Amino acid sequence: MKVYLDLVIIINFLYDYLILTSVSILLHRHIPLKKIIIGSLVGMSSVLVLFLSLSKITLLIFKIVTSLSMVLLTFGTKKIGENTFYFYVITIIIGGFQYLVTGNEYEVNIFIMGVLSPIIIYLYIRSQREYKREITKLYNVIIIDEDIAYTLTGYMDTGNTLKDPITKYPVILVSNKLRFKSQKYFYVPFQVVNNKSILKCVKVDNVIIDNKRRDVLLGLVDDNILKNGVDVILNEYLREESTC
Repeated sequence: MKVYLDLVIIINFLYDYLILTSVSILLHRHIPLKKIIIGSLVGMSSVLVLFLSLSKITLLIFKIVTSLSMVLLTFGTKKIGENTFYFYVITIIIGGFQYLVTGNEYEVNIFIMGVLSPIIIYLYIRSQREYKREITKLYNVIIIDEDIAYTLTGYMDTGNTLKDPITKYPVILVSNKLRFKSQKYFYVPFQVVNNKSILKCVKVDNVIIDNKRRDVLLGLVDDNILKNGVDVILNEYLREESTC
């Protein structure tokens, strides 16, 4: 049977693309398309084993290193265990499906690519659109400090990932013109461009975001940092906690 190298490479790339996209959708990772493509290109290196005489152990190590490289380049080091686990789970599911379907190997591959790929790509695009709608959503924020209560409008900013290194509380940004009675002050280091600075924060009795109490610090900033019509810049970690 003739084996066309270009066809093998294309099929291998599409398989890897399908697996990585499925992991992104399943775990709500919202990974940019270019990272998925880079991970899939790395996965194509497994085609090299067709031209090498390797022992079973060496081949296994090569495949493990390749798959871990794909996961790292696509999803980064955060939650690497979970990402890797589901990468292998989906790989097994797709491989099992191929084994279940009888017929010529190339025909099976083309069938899987022709039927499953459009479905996965559709789900990926839909999840990305939902994600974009989510990050533009405004949140109702209630701040309670003893007998003082503020009802404010919050915006989820993906760029705000600031956490207090001691308490591990996420920091949300509010106007320094708001008055609080709490004396629980924290000074959180942060970096902007090439400069390091300290942000004064305060811990109040309660912060309720969309009817859910949150343990956060209030970072006190100038009004010009806040966006038009928004009183609070929320922290990206709050969204991640909501989806866990």
